[in-house]
Amino acid sequence: MINPKKFAIYCSGNASRVIRFYTDTYNLETFFPNVVIYDGDSKDTLSTLLKIFQERLKYINFDLLNDEEKRKINTYTSQFIFRTMQDSNSEYLICFGRRILKKDIINAYSGRLINFHPSLLPAFKGLQAIDQALAANASILGNTAHYIDEKIDNGRIIIQSAMKCEDFVDYEDVLELQFPMLKIILRDILGFEVSQESIFAEIKDRKKGYLLPTNVLKI
Repeated sequence: MINPKKFAIYCSGNASRVIRFYTDTYNLETFFPNVVIYDGDSKDTLSTLLKIFQERLKYINFDLLNDEEKRKINTYTSQFIFRTMQDSNSEYLICFGRRILKKDIINAYSGRLINFHPSLLPAFKGLQAIDQALAANASILGNTAHYIDEKIDNGRIIIQSAMKCEDFVDYEDVLELQFPMLKIILRDILGFEVSQESIFAEIKDRKKGYLLPTNVLKI
């Protein structure tokens, strides 16, 4: 009997990866998170997330924060995520968010905080990673899923995906390559039943990209 790990998701901005992944009915029914934390300022995105996740969505409304909390926004967000994970009994965090997590949550959930970053780390850390790669005339673009530590975009790499820069049209070309990566992590780390066919279908559907498995996870 399969007993997958309970997990939370943290997302920001337009939360496009989370929305697109869970718009699929099968994904929603099979890989439902314990809780989803959103801190973006898009009302449309917030409305869509509420429709998908209902009471499991927790929203960080920065407009309601006092001046001190706004000055220490990364600390506030990290503490909010920490409390929410504890309250929801979440064992892992899948991070698509923009804020930097702090020491308390990193120590408490060591090896269980997984970040998705849109570059082939260790290259192009930080914000606007795709823009950084394009400006540097990189030959390939890609994504990295890695464990979070106290340094920015530095933790041990789990898996990566990549595409030729010449095939790039828009950001979603790169970001959608995270979907097969996510299914591999759901299978190999969180313990969900995910078929080989499902993973390879995700790869096949995205003809511009290909996966670069590491020796941590093997397809």
